[in-house]
Amino acid sequence: MPLAYGRFLLHIKGSCLNIGMTAEEKRIKSALDVIDKINPLATYLNDSTLSSVDEWIDTGSYVLNAIISGKLDGGVPKGRVTMLAGESMTGKTLFLMKILANAQKNHGLTPVIFDTENAIDAESALRCGLDLAKVKYVPCISIEQTKNALFKFLEMVKEKGLQGKFIVAIDSLGNLQSEIELKRMTNDNVAPDMGTRARAMKGLLQVCTNNGAVTGTTVICTNHVYDDPSAMYPSIEKNMPGGKAAVFLPSVTVQLARKPVDTNKDGGKTNDDQLAAGQKKFAGVIIRALTRKNRFIMQYLEGEMYLSFSTGLDRYFGLLELAKGLEVIHLSGKSYRMGPAPKDPEDKSSKSIGYYKNFRKDTKLWEETLLPLMQEKMAAEWSYSDGSDGEDVLEE
Repeated sequence: MPLAYGRFLLHIKGSCLNIGMTAEEKRIKSALDVIDKINPLATYLNDSTLSSVDEWIDTGSYVLNAIISGKLDGGVPKGRVTMLAGESMTGKTLFLMKILANAQKNHGLTPVIFDTENAIDAESALRCGLDLAKVKYVPCISIEQTKNALFKFLEMVKEKGLQGKFIVAIDSLGNLQSEIELKRMTNDNVAPDMGTRARAMKGLLQVCTNNGAVTGTTVICTNHVYDDPSAMYPSIEKNMPGGKAAVFLPSVTVQLARKPVDTNKDGGKTNDDQLAAGQKKFAGVIIRALTRKNRFIMQYLEGEMYLSFSTGLDRYFGLLELAKGLEVIHLSGKSYRMGPAPKDPEDKSSKSIGYYKNFRKDTKLWEETLLPLMQEKMAAEWSYSDGSDGEDVLEE
């Protein structure tokens, strides 16, 4: 379409919008039009596609999907930045590759991996379901190098009209060094870092959040965590490289922790894995996730996942506690029944679903009965109140 003709159509459209407007409404519109001339992305919120998320990428775990998006079939937000932070051996890279594989397979996205730890190998990526021939792999060392490469890439995405076609992974932020640190090492300078790394990391994350959103590019970052040695009291919230920006600039920040599962004591309740030769007790780990930051639903939601060393991530693990918390099922003696616990302990009128170790792998029961009920409960309980009940939400 010729540029002049396009401007003519916009003029006609603007004139039509002015019809029926009061004098004050026309003045308000004229004032707002100044913003449109400076920023072409400006629009009314009900017309904005930039600020809304309508697609989610599966993480491989129902529980992790739920506490991030409020949807069991959801996951990480498409076109936004998600941070997965945790200590070593919490499955950060595994979750990363699962998300990339699901983005590639289910959404047609092209993965771009910035690897700072040489931790992404072809064999592991293939086992997670990635098509290796369609994955761009970028080894990197410095924060600034990564930021500049990502900025130029996203500018090209915008220029070529490829919005919403890519997913970017940075694994991991904690291993990136600033250019100043590298320069000091070449000069045998042992001066300590005085915040330059955190400022450089903030710049990288700003490129991820701002340019990523404009181009509809999904960004997944992993990071390390550590305790604050100066804290008087221990906190469930851990520190991470990059300062506060690493926690609060992403749309979602998930903190991960782990504990080994003693197969000998488990009794088949949570897993029935066989120990491999050389293993004495542990056939997997339970990974606990905590949402420290969430722009979409309530934060500080927690859930557990099971990572088997032999069979991988258990998609259904953690749903039992979630279903109990949402009162979709309740424990009656040693078995479970549908619905919330009755006031009378002797009341057995609700439907029995039996022992957990018997129904934990009953996919028909989960998919057709329990998951829809849980989704309905989550939609009601995990969304922020709009204050329509008359209570002061801020005071509460």
